[in-house]
Amino acid sequence: MVQIAIRCHPRVPVCADDLQGWLERQVHELRAEAPHATVRLSRLTQGGPSVDLDIGWLVELELGEGEPLLAENRLADALRDMRLLGLQPTLLVPGGGWMNGRAA
Repeated sequence: MVQIAIRCHPRVPVCADDLQGWLERQVHELRAEAPHATVRLSRLTQGGPSVDLDIGWLVELELGEGEPLLAENRLADALRDMRLLGLQPTLLVPGGGWMNGRAA
């Protein structure tokens, strides 16, 4: 089992709902391409004194060793698209490793 998380932090002034809609479509496509994998999307917020602040999203993937998402460039393509849309993706891998917007 391979576990990967991608933290997506917005770095341009784009409507958070638009970015979330795009991420939801990407998660739907990833689930369709790897039906035996677990793919989750969570919105990240930080509590403020008077309001919760949206600070990004977390995409979590649990994939089997032979999943097509690992064999092809699908994840690298998704990270590239995230950067093009104004997100700053950080790829988190087991063992505390991370790569800023690049597939391992």
